[in-house]
Amino acid sequence: MVNMNYVIINSKFRTDNNDSTSNFTYRLGDPIEVSDVAIKSVSIVNAEYNIKAGSNKLIVNDGIADTTLTVPVGQYDITALLTVVKNYLDATYGGVNTLTLEPITNKVKFVTTTALRYGTDPVTSPVGFILGFGDTPNAYYSPTGVSNIVNAPYLPNLQGSNNFHIVSNTLASGQGSLLKNNEKRSIILSVPVTEDFGNVINYEVNEINLNKRHFARPQNIQDIDIRIIDDDNQVVNLNGTNVEIVLQVVIASTLPYATEGDRMGYQ
Repeated sequence: MVNMNYVIINSKFRTDNNDSTSNFTYRLGDPIEVSDVAIKSVSIVNAEYNIKAGSNKLIVNDGIADTTLTVPVGQYDITALLTVVKNYLDATYGGVNTLTLEPITNKVKFVTTTALRYGTDPVTSPVGFILGFGDTPNAYYSPTGVSNIVNAPYLPNLQGSNNFHIVSNTLASGQGSLLKNNEKRSIILSVPVTEDFGNVINYEVNEINLNKRHFARPQNIQDIDIRIIDDDNQVVNLNGTNVEIVLQVVIASTLPYATEGDRMGYQ
């Protein structure tokens, strides 16, 4: 008979030396020896800002030199973001600058006294992508030449991350997955971001789709490392909100407190 059990991991009860609720270690009260493990469900708040640290710069060029706007980290709608950019253009270049979202196309239009162009490089100017300038191959600026009237070619995208990826070296036991730029991560489960900012994502995997990890040799587990990363391979900032992960495990050896079907926190 399969000795199926459930382990509840809550970042609220992470080890004392971890400050982050998205990059922490969880210690079971007693070690368990498992032959199979899978994430059954995840409860996580969509608390990552759509303008985040490390992805909050916009390159602006007047045909002579670059300047860089650093957008304060936070959760923005398009109106708030355009206000920040306009204030920067006013302070840096002067004149009259108007930034609008066109009512028919829903694309951003820049009308500026100084002829300008905007960075599209996803590393140095990621806010350019968010504003709708895209990641144009072999083009560092959009448009190529400076202009007083610039229409972003693409729709603005303030959605933020599409997925939160749960990574754990302990649970992966050497198995890995390829994420972005061929960087290998021990991804146990990818959770689609289906809720608006501030709402709780409750994601449960049915039995057929469980990403089960079977260990050739039973693994003795007590400390479980958990890291939650976004599509940019960055650790998600949950702004202090907690995540709960339910593991489905097959106990390799019978423990006195492990009965089939129990859901145990092992805290």
